Amino acid sequence: KWGRAFAHGPSAADLARPHFDRQAINERALELLQTVGLKDFAHKFPPELSGGMQQRVALARSLLLEPDLLLLDEPFSALDAFTREEMNLELQRMWQDSGATVLLVTHDLGEALLLSDRVTSMSPRPGRIHRELQVSLPRPLTARHGYPPPFPYRNRLDADITPPPGS
Repeated sequence: KWGRAFAHGPSAADLARPHFDRQAINERALELLQTVGLKDFAHKFPPELSGGMQQRVALARSLLLEPDLLLLDEPFSALDAFTREEMNLELQRMWQDSGATVLLVTHDLGEALLLSDRVTSMSPRPGRIHRELQVSLPRPLTARHGYPPPFPYRNRLDADITPPPGS
């Protein structure tokens, strides 16, 4: 049981990575909370956090374990547009820095383009893989490169991955 956003003391991280010392875990936890903009909320209980804050804490906890594979299902769906954009750019940076494989489920094509090397679309019921596309945008993608992703490219991909009606 986690209790607080990041409680000092024994945690799942201690058990999962016993070669980390407690002080290093706590320092890394606070660093990750700072990264997701929640350092001042480290001692709050989940009901004291908004849905978006809870999502960001969950991402920070996941990154604390330094995974080789990170599974994200709509990780920023409860965030306002500004915070969502910030977190997308921060996740892109962390993904690039860590070298981890990230499997991202999203309904936002711009987010998929920003955070993916490959986009796979699913058909409606029953869900089947409809199409898979390689994304060849420069990394890291920033405002300098046209964030959100350039509309012509996005529109071309949108047309290509959207299943025809009735398929």
